[in-house]
Amino acid sequence: MAHITVTMAEGASNMVQLPPDLLLNIFTFLDYKDLICCNKLNKKFHHLSSHNCLWKPLCKKYWLVTECPPGMSWKNQFCHWYQEWGCYIHCYCAIKGAWDKIMKFMVVNCPTIYSSVKCGLCEQEVRDIEENVSIKLPKDLKCSYRIHNGQKLNAPGLMGSMSIHSHYRTESLLDLETASIGFQQRDGLKGCLPLTICLHSGLTQFIALNDLDGYQPNIVFYPSQDLILQTSGSVDAFISGRSFTEWFVNYAELLDNGHFGVLNEQPYKYILFYKEPGCESTTRNITVTAETCFLPELSSVNPPHFFHTYRIVMSMGKDVSTLESCQLVSRHWIVTDENGHEERINGPGVVGEFPIIKPGTSYSWVSCTNFNTTYGNMRGHFTMKNLITGLTTDIMCPIYHMKCFPYVTAEERIRVKLKKE
Repeated sequence: MAHITVTMAEGASNMVQLPPDLLLNIFTFLDYKDLICCNKLNKKFHHLSSHNCLWKPLCKKYWLVTECPPGMSWKNQFCHWYQEWGCYIHCYCAIKGAWDKIMKFMVVNCPTIYSSVKCGLCEQEVRDIEENVSIKLPKDLKCSYRIHNGQKLNAPGLMGSMSIHSHYRTESLLDLETASIGFQQRDGLKGCLPLTICLHSGLTQFIALNDLDGYQPNIVFYPSQDLILQTSGSVDAFISGRSFTEWFVNYAELLDNGHFGVLNEQPYKYILFYKEPGCESTTRNITVTAETCFLPELSSVNPPHFFHTYRIVMSMGKDVSTLESCQLVSRHWIVTDENGHEERINGPGVVGEFPIIKPGTSYSWVSCTNFNTTYGNMRGHFTMKNLITGLTTDIMCPIYHMKCFPYVTAEERIRVKLKKE
């Protein structure tokens, strides 16, 4: 250590002879810890390493701060934020950025959800709850509770909704106090903290705080009862995130990039495949898009039963001639699983209806399917009848994909748990 200190001092002694502009340029490659060290070496280094041009980008990088109060240096601004948030410096930017994207989306599209989001907790409040329940939260999760403490449960869910015939879910983000009450000690979910809950269906997402029950610490998952293993703790898990940061940031980015549609002032968690090249089809002025969603609450790993819902939107441009107005007569699907097995489905109308498509109008419907493989897809066409000529035309539907979440089985978890013991 003494040798390193001497070497640094010698290096600083040599560098101090360099012109200020060159030194300042060199300092732009340093991070905040290095600049603090330079600040203490000598007067020249102290002056240059305090320059606003060095600390302004660091304030943006770590704290997302782009404005500085009059009379305050950017270095002091950085230190001000570090004093409050320093222990979260490696995750604050990701979590705060995700919250900003979510709140920006909600205030425009879902005002009721926006107003249900709670203010953040102070550090002591988080520590008190950790102590009371004897839990240790990961840094990124604590950081999130510091920024916003979940939401009130009297509104649709902040983390998205989904609805099909006879089934509805809306996932509320729990505040820390409520989540801590649901901290699990039972077999199958031991050491897991609930993150979200749907008061309608009971669907809950958990985060594993430790590996007491064979889970990889920090994964976010939906539990699913193993229907074949009839043993205590026989819980399979559909993994929705490898960490809180991955889970939360991914959701925020999907919202921000317009992947989720808004229905009834709620973000519906369909993945819009027309955002990808080749996943939108137009035939004879009629455009068809498809979006899908995996439903873990209606699925099981053992036996394999993976349930998906999909939403089809059919529309005609407003500038198209009224002579192109037509009615959907029949549907024709090719359903393919991961093993290449195909099933062909033909039938009149869609969901019992025969919609009419005219210029400037659209029609959408929701249906569902399931696979016993982890991946499947659907493609096909609709036969449309022109309202004037009576002639029929096949309107193509693009291929759309359905893939279940990655999962860990109860058997795998139990083996991990036994190996640890």
